[in-house]
Amino acid sequence: MKFLKLLDKWITFIVGNLSGILMMIMMLMINVTIFSRYVFNINLQGYEELPTMLFIVFVWLAVILVVRDDNMLKVDFFQNLCKTARAKEILHLISLIISVVICVLFTPLTFKLTMTHVERGTVSAAVGFSMWWVYGSLFAGSLGMTVYYVVNVFKSMRRLSEL
Repeated sequence: MKFLKLLDKWITFIVGNLSGILMMIMMLMINVTIFSRYVFNINLQGYEELPTMLFIVFVWLAVILVVRDDNMLKVDFFQNLCKTARAKEILHLISLIISVVICVLFTPLTFKLTMTHVERGTVSAAVGFSMWWVYGSLFAGSLGMTVYYVVNVFKSMRRLSEL
């Protein structure tokens, strides 16, 4: 159990800091692009696609932390219809189980997609940036989501047993 808590701490540290660094780099790149275009009237050919790729990587890594803390966007219409805390927790558990099933089905697909781009050596059109890093973030994010959704299912089951 201590190993899992240490692993969770390291994942949170690495993903959180990497996401923050990616966000700062992305904002810097966007500002440089805007500044060069409107102040110096210089168009940086192909440079615009790098912030887009960084944004994709940022989102897929940051979603790991969002699922870890169970902070996904939720529409709680049905939970508001429930009168008891037990009924709300049962509904929450059902939604978590559905999320686990979807992530378990999605994760192998992202792995296959990443491996396809590794084998083909796909690069971006304008800059020549290797695309498997971008698709690899999909796999890392979906794998992290799957693991943390499973953890959240067990937490929900524990809360349900305490009610």
